[in-house]
Amino acid sequence: MIAELLAIVLANGLHEPCLRSSASVRPIAVVENFGDTDVLDYDLEIEIVPSQGRLIGRNKIFAVSQTQGLAEFTFRLDVNLPITGLLLDDRPIGFTRLNNSTVRAHFDQTYNSGQSFVLEVAYDGQPVSEGFGSIVYGTYTSGAPYVYTLSEPWYAYTWWPNKDDNTDKATFSFAVTAPQELTVAANGRSMGVENLSGNRRKFLWRTDYPMVPYLLAFGATVYNTWSRPFNHAGGQMPVDFYIVPQSDSTGNRQAWELCLPMLTTFGQLYGEYPFIEEKYGIYQFSFGGGMEHQTMTGQGGWGESLTAHELAHQWWGDMITCATWHDIWLNEGFATYSEALWLENKPGSSGLAALKSAMNSRRPQNVGGTVYRYDISTVNSIFSSTYSYRKGGWALHMLRGVLGDEMFYRSLEAYRKQFQYQSVTTDQFKDVVEETVGQDLDYFFNQWIYGGGAPAYEWGAANTLINGRRFLLVRIRQTQTSYPLFKMPIDFRATVSGAQQRWRLWNDAAVQHYVIPVAASASSAQFDPDAWILATNVSNVSYVSGPPTIVAMNPSPFTDGATNVDRIEISFHTPVNASANHFQVMDAANRSYEFAFEHVQSSGLVRLNFKGPLLPGDYRVVVSDQITAVNSGQRLDGEILSPDKNQALPSGNGLASGSAALPFRIVR
Repeated sequence: MIAELLAIVLANGLHEPCLRSSASVRPIAVVENFGDTDVLDYDLEIEIVPSQGRLIGRNKIFAVSQTQGLAEFTFRLDVNLPITGLLLDDRPIGFTRLNNSTVRAHFDQTYNSGQSFVLEVAYDGQPVSEGFGSIVYGTYTSGAPYVYTLSEPWYAYTWWPNKDDNTDKATFSFAVTAPQELTVAANGRSMGVENLSGNRRKFLWRTDYPMVPYLLAFGATVYNTWSRPFNHAGGQMPVDFYIVPQSDSTGNRQAWELCLPMLTTFGQLYGEYPFIEEKYGIYQFSFGGGMEHQTMTGQGGWGESLTAHELAHQWWGDMITCATWHDIWLNEGFATYSEALWLENKPGSSGLAALKSAMNSRRPQNVGGTVYRYDISTVNSIFSSTYSYRKGGWALHMLRGVLGDEMFYRSLEAYRKQFQYQSVTTDQFKDVVEETVGQDLDYFFNQWIYGGGAPAYEWGAANTLINGRRFLLVRIRQTQTSYPLFKMPIDFRATVSGAQQRWRLWNDAAVQHYVIPVAASASSAQFDPDAWILATNVSNVSYVSGPPTIVAMNPSPFTDGATNVDRIEISFHTPVNASANHFQVMDAANRSYEFAFEHVQSSGLVRLNFKGPLLPGDYRVVVSDQITAVNSGQRLDGEILSPDKNQALPSGNGLASGSAALPFRIVR
């Protein structure tokens, strides 16, 4: 999006925002409650005079009151564009300039909720560029003049009057009059070109898809143009290209035309292109990088990832727009991740290997800051390459890793369905995902979006054989010192009997141990093999022993079919220090049963022998966490996290200290 503007196209094709060294500060705005009005449509006509750096304009704002007794309307227009007329429903009214960027219109009548009005603003002046170059006049070395706009985040007021509110989208009619030799590119459908007196032409555009003010744009210069059809289920959509003659080459044309297969790929991932009834297009402008103007992207380069990034914004940034600049990652993080998704899914791609490579090249330079931009006082703080783009893209990548592909893309589908052509906050996106997947994702958003930092890991693994059973033992330690502990599911992979096996380990502590049953010794162990986690470091170290866990019990816990039970056998994954007073056997009435204690320490086996078979009924075995491992001295990790007969054991949450309660039922 914008940041793509001042961009550096790296050797690997990744484009990055090259933000200006002078931080552009947000203008002070004095406005009534934005919710007091709803702008439905803009009818904007401008004429550009490149030789004078001049712009003459007239904008009709069609709006509806959302409150009782509305008596004013605040809009933004730069002081360098003096107002030459102000009409309310065709009647002249007065106004007050509140500051250099803000104007308040004083109504001559009040409007109650649901009543509509038309405010017409006429103006004329020499606009001054702000931000990333909100409007620029210049001349190419060929002698051709140009005028380009780029209003993000809040600089539309430097060339046209508007209600600058990301949550108030409107449709647009847009007309640009320019010298005869210039061609104009702009948003929406072309409604024709009129020849005017004085060697001028008027270019007419219309978009019936709602759009935020900062996305309205035009480019005017001497262009070579061509168009390609995009075939879709409902027919064809034009894809239009505008390139300056000195850049017009076969290579550059082919580079831009990659947006055609990208439209297909992103459509498969995100649903149909959201402006299918109008168009998509790319026009060349003088800024570096690109800017995702709705239906008509401005680009200053030809890179594949740049083109993918800007096209993806049509879904994430244009169709659905960040409601506040705090939430800019919903635009930029999504588009950055879309670059990687294109490389993963484009025709001929290596798939997951391409995704891993793409995400590795998009790692943020620092991780200490937040994806959610708390400071939005300057454009530099909003459009942070490190946090809004790269870490934001990684946040989506990790969310996909947590949810899995099916639920991740189902969540994006639900997000689009609920909020298309609207503006959203991070919490609204989070709510959609949680509702779709049926999970509480506070932990994920709190640490990866609202919080700073990232984890660092060291891990070790070892095989063990005890009492005829084989286990893969894994230890994970978080080693970051400047950031809090992170909660994440971590994929772990190893080769067992010649085949790769994968497990998902829940990690939420500084040090955790995992006991994984395997059929044979495991080899070639890998931590997060597909690189789903933005870790600052991952180190493989020797395995360090941890707490003992219960790996088997006979009769099996959580079953209701045991018969002829005259003893209970409990197996630990490692030799333990245990005695009879570490065990209790009780029935549903909390009556305790005596047993003879038998312990084979070397095999990690304990037997509780009864004088005779237990009567039918419900029982439980309580195992004390005072039991310790012989090798580590750590206490039992006995919590039962899954009361399922097939998943209850091994016990534990990876941490020492935790007694076990293992129920079973005897039927006869």
